[in-house]
Amino acid sequence: MELNIKNELEQLGATIKTDLEKSNIELKSEVKTQLDALQGQFDQLTAKNADIAAKGLTFGEELKNQFSSTNPDVLAKGFKFELKASVLKPQADINPEYKPGITGYANRKVNARQLFAIGSTSSDAVKYVKESGYVNGAAIKEEGVISGESSFAINQETALVKTISTHLIVSKEMLNDVDGISSYLQNRVPAKLAEKEDQELLFGTGDIKGVAVTAVQFSGTTLTMGSGATVNQYDVLRVAINMIAKADYTVSAILVNPTDKTKLELAKSSTGEYLFPSGNMSVAGVPIVESNAITEGKFLVGSFRDGAEIKERQGVAISYYPSDGENAKKGLITIVAEERLALPVYHNGAFVAGDFTSAMAKLKS
Repeated sequence: MELNIKNELEQLGATIKTDLEKSNIELKSEVKTQLDALQGQFDQLTAKNADIAAKGLTFGEELKNQFSSTNPDVLAKGFKFELKASVLKPQADINPEYKPGITGYANRKVNARQLFAIGSTSSDAVKYVKESGYVNGAAIKEEGVISGESSFAINQETALVKTISTHLIVSKEMLNDVDGISSYLQNRVPAKLAEKEDQELLFGTGDIKGVAVTAVQFSGTTLTMGSGATVNQYDVLRVAINMIAKADYTVSAILVNPTDKTKLELAKSSTGEYLFPSGNMSVAGVPIVESNAITEGKFLVGSFRDGAEIKERQGVAISYYPSDGENAKKGLITIVAEERLALPVYHNGAFVAGDFTSAMAKLKS
């Protein structure tokens, strides 16, 4: 009995061993098959990436190729891409750099007030006495003879203090949500107010009399070039300086439009040589100031520091009114920018104004 049991156990062990060996062989075969399939997919993906890099395909182009594929595995299993910055480039930067503040505007580079002396006043008007004529009778006096008589005329002038003002209406949301809106308003609004101030200081005809309006108008009678002479804009400015010099004033600046300064710099002789130096031009030592405060074709030559003065009652101030009208109901804010000033013109003869075309014609006559 014991012998039979031993034989049966040995047969059972041999059978189990055979079954295990068979299972290991089948398992290894199945694993190898799966590994081979994965290696094939990896090789296919590597070749695809190399092809994309070689062709420089965009993501859209490769996607189109895959959709048009007739490969059943592609259609059944789908497809994927490994996005590389050097190969598949995005159409737009999804993290753009943001520049704070508000751009897209430029302020006038030179304003008229930069040429004048600036003082202050606490009154609503500036009164001053202005000489309007002087007859000089001074001469060598002989003994027993009456000396020569001199006379003068004076007038009291009044320059009224006037307000230059503007206002804007903005929403509270804009002030809170738009980056840089406060600094923009504090910069842009006074700059635009200064443009209106330019108009008044130079060409005002109301309570503020502009210096170009009260100035002596250009005349060629002080110096005639002759009918055969070639006259240019430089000649006009030099004669204007001479007119002011003859009135015993010292010219501090020449104000012209940028286009007229450009014409001066581009003027050439008959042989093509430039007549005047470029850059910081001057006429007889007087600097030429270019500004859009004066219109093209016109000029203003003057003793700005001595001939007139800006008297400020109030400098530029910006005020915010959230309760103006129905602002509180509508969530709006009224912004007011204003200044108060006067312009006494002490010496009319300290300024000469005109336009280049008529001035050149006068010099030719």
